Amino acid sequence: MRCDTIRPDRSLSSPEFLAAYEWLEQEVGFFPIFIAVGISDDVIQMTGYADNWRILTGYEERDGSWAKNYRKRGEFPSLALFSFSQIEGVFMDYQAWHIALNACLNGHSVSPYERRMIFKPSWPAGRWVRAALHGTHLVQLVTPTLALSDAVGVRVRNTSVMHHLSALGFSNISVARIPVTSW
Repeated sequence: MRCDTIRPDRSLSSPEFLAAYEWLEQEVGFFPIFIAVGISDDVIQMTGYADNWRILTGYEERDGSWAKNYRKRGEFPSLALFSFSQIEGVFMDYQAWHIALNACLNGHSVSPYERRMIFKPSWPAGRWVRAALHGTHLVQLVTPTLALSDAVGVRVRNTSVMHHLSALGFSNISVARIPVTSW
């Protein structure tokens, strides 16, 4: 990783969600990078940053019963959380995005009403930001590219990652652990 501009790679997209991402591409004019907007713990949970500490990763069927899957030492990810003050893109209601996901997964189309629920076209950018900061909506933004050099802050799991990112040219790096919600 470097202080470069990242672009989405559809080949890395989950195959089950690709149809929804392509629907979104038709709606907004670009293949999306998803950005969580806001500062609350709920918003940070949307980013996946808490997975740095998640021990229980899920369940699987073993010998006719459900068994918990736990991470072992050395299996924990080392994700970074980049913060930006301004990104150009299209705001969306995160809680309504499931409508498009479900429609596309099931071979249905998104109705005009559902599209308005997702994009809220009457909302100016300031209203989206206020909703995100006041916690009245979970807001996400989609953008075609993301310049990592524009980050105003970076949170990382530990000091070794902090030193590594610093050597790559990133600044305003802090070690930050956040609460992990259980399933």
